[in-house]
Amino acid sequence: MSKRAVLFFVLVMAVVVSAAGYFGFVTTQEPEPTPTIPQTVSVTSCDVEQTVTAPGNLVNVNIAEVKMPVMGKLSLVNVRVGDAVEAGQILAELDAVATTQAKLDLLEAQAALEKTQRTRTALNYPRATDDYIKDLRKKIRLQKQIVAEFEELYKKAEDPIFKAQALNSMTVAKEELKTLESNLSWYLGKPTGSDLVNADSELAVAQAKYDAAKAVLESLQIMTPFDGVVFSVNAQIGETYPAETPLFTIGDPKALEVVANVTEEDYPIISVGQSVETYFDARPDVTVQGKVERIIPKRIAGDSPRYEIYITLNEIPDGLADGMTSDTAITIARRIGVVCLPRAVVRASGSETTIVKVWDGVQEAEREITIGLRGDTYVEIVSGLNEGELVVTR
Repeated sequence: MSKRAVLFFVLVMAVVVSAAGYFGFVTTQEPEPTPTIPQTVSVTSCDVEQTVTAPGNLVNVNIAEVKMPVMGKLSLVNVRVGDAVEAGQILAELDAVATTQAKLDLLEAQAALEKTQRTRTALNYPRATDDYIKDLRKKIRLQKQIVAEFEELYKKAEDPIFKAQALNSMTVAKEELKTLESNLSWYLGKPTGSDLVNADSELAVAQAKYDAAKAVLESLQIMTPFDGVVFSVNAQIGETYPAETPLFTIGDPKALEVVANVTEEDYPIISVGQSVETYFDARPDVTVQGKVERIIPKRIAGDSPRYEIYITLNEIPDGLADGMTSDTAITIARRIGVVCLPRAVVRASGSETTIVKVWDGVQEAEREITIGLRGDTYVEIVSGLNEGELVVTR
């Protein structure tokens, strides 16, 4: 190797060693710390709602049994299971044996009532026309003349037999005159208070008898009590049934309520009138509003302590029926448009205050806040935070 080559090699090695020393020095230096940005959530404004979940079922609250009114035979059955019926519609008819006497009694009571009504109505009008009164007065004047003539004959008569005949005729004429004058007095007079009271009393009695006869006949008619659907039929033409035998079951398919149950822990915070939202497996596409209508303060039999509540619905969508399952969210409390944070961010504490960490873009700082309603998803922030601030979530 020549001296020139040796010198070049030595220079190269010197450069390599120098570079290695430099890079070794650089890699052993401490790096500058880089700020770590924490996970945060922004304080917002929202609605905070606390609810209780109550599973349940739909129940029909308007179902009635139509029973046999008296012992008898059915001559006609007009409906089948599933038929829609209207209030007062005849479901079945009894044979004539059971209804004939009731119909006769009603006709007699109606005739008596109409007669009594005419008598009472007559008391409201004059008892005779002017022409009738004029004619009656004329008859009285003539009768007085007849009486006067018989009196004159009686006075002048000398024959005992003729005198006796005149006396008898005079007596008869006077009785006739007395009757005519009495009739005139009655026709000119008005009904007394006693007459009106007696007539009203007789009319009331006749009306009561008619109403009773009508009620008896109507009770023999087997009718539906309200608009609805026939749920069951236990009636056959030609069969004889004892009184009070259930023949039909009628229900209103829209008369539905929810009977739900709540836990022992939730029972104290449930009250009548609270608003609810109810969901149905049969109609997952609808949510029905309603309210708590009744609370039953008696534990349901079972392993876990639960209590029944009844919920009325604002509407009954189509496709729902007795027995279908439901889930109800009962609103216990609600705050509208308040400052809030997600429930998971605010740790629960035994007081109204708690500590959170706020990120200002550079560092974290602890902040004491006052909380209000702790809802299902969000917590109301009463003080300590403003909208837009960032709260550390970890």
